[in-house]
Amino acid sequence: MKSITRIHWKLVLPLVLLAGTVILVFFSLWTKDPGMISVPHRSNESCPVTPDHYHGDDMKFVTSYCNSPFQPVTGEEGNVPPGYKLMSVHVVIRHGDRAPMPNKNPAFKLNLNCKITGEILNKAPVMRDYVATMKQNGAKLQSKFQFGLFPDNVNCQTAQLTSLGTLQHINNGAFLKQRYNDKSTWTPPDAGEILVFSTARSRTFHSAMAFLYGYLPKFDFSALKLKTEADDMFCSTEQFECLCPRMLRLRAAIVRKYKAVVDATKLKQDIDRQIGELFHVGQTEILPLKGIMDFAMAHICHNKTLPRNGEICMDTKLVKDTVNLLHESEKTILHMADYQKLSRLQMLPLLIKIAGRMQELLAGLNKVKFVLYSGHDTTVRALATALGFFDGVWPPYASRIVFELYSKTTNEASLFYVRFLYNGKNVTHYATFCMGYTVDGFCPLSHFVQFVQSDAFTDFKATSYHEACKTSF
Repeated sequence: MKSITRIHWKLVLPLVLLAGTVILVFFSLWTKDPGMISVPHRSNESCPVTPDHYHGDDMKFVTSYCNSPFQPVTGEEGNVPPGYKLMSVHVVIRHGDRAPMPNKNPAFKLNLNCKITGEILNKAPVMRDYVATMKQNGAKLQSKFQFGLFPDNVNCQTAQLTSLGTLQHINNGAFLKQRYNDKSTWTPPDAGEILVFSTARSRTFHSAMAFLYGYLPKFDFSALKLKTEADDMFCSTEQFECLCPRMLRLRAAIVRKYKAVVDATKLKQDIDRQIGELFHVGQTEILPLKGIMDFAMAHICHNKTLPRNGEICMDTKLVKDTVNLLHESEKTILHMADYQKLSRLQMLPLLIKIAGRMQELLAGLNKVKFVLYSGHDTTVRALATALGFFDGVWPPYASRIVFELYSKTTNEASLFYVRFLYNGKNVTHYATFCMGYTVDGFCPLSHFVQFVQSDAFTDFKATSYHEACKTSF
């Protein structure tokens, strides 16, 4: 009898333990915040995921987005056939590499060094002269600008320009100096012929200063004409109603449509599950796609190991899935009529000012030859959409859109043309008002002017920006 009882417990005990384990697991899942992740993410990569994983062929988007300042800047700016004379240049830039955007959840924090020291000084000797120049000018201009001339603190503040971002725009400015100022057909502008606009963020201001240093290393910063715009799309409230009713309604409609497009995908649900478990956050605290990409890229662009939680890591597959879904979603809304209208309303104030300054220069009413607008990824994205050449790929750090004005003299008269370049590539032929009318890669200035003065309002059944903003649906 004893032997039978002993055998009985030997058989039953494992079953009891197994049942208890199942009950505990079920109870823990049942009581868990429904927004929390319940399925662990497993990867073929080792944990943690180190910078060695960032450079494969399937990670080429990293090279593009991070836009390493140690790679040469290339582009077609200033490269035109004989007979064309450069008259003016307008440059719209996205700020350079920066620290992650602010987030209340401490899980989404990354400590970066924003002081220009050691390694980057050795890799880029130009930074030594840049720092010396900025310190020399900064001492004289403490009361003129809201921020110091360059970032110089050890611990980056949220969204602050990093030393990589600074070097990106020094390189951009130096590249355009070589393409424009070093050519005999263009006389480099002096202080009275340059205007600078920046949004009210330190990262855009510092990007503008770095760009100017690269473009005109001996520029007198005390003579700088700089205006800060409250609106990220450079809409001046002195001339326009920047947040007009129609724009607000279009924006709200697009946010709803975008959310519906993204949230309906199984991939977005998988991404949310992985992020939730990795950072111990509920559904309401999970960052949007752009926020996840931004946080991941801050690690990748600075060769930092991706975040981990015990044996669970953010891996390159999660990053690629996030970026791919973001780009696919962008391409989907790009074809929506409401999104096209929204981008046009957002950017028309800037486009009207650019076309107006070109006309005033030709009429002898101003001498402004070079204008720099230092903005954001959203600025570049909306402007590229309004002009017709945005492809749905999120603008990399230090992206640039360049407007060039040229004259060409024939036996009969002087003709004027514009070119649009995005990150060095001539995209003029994609502009809706230039399609079928380009010659040598140029578009007649008159087509650009007609677009901003009348054609752009056709879809709104209006004849002016004011009417387009006020017109009801």
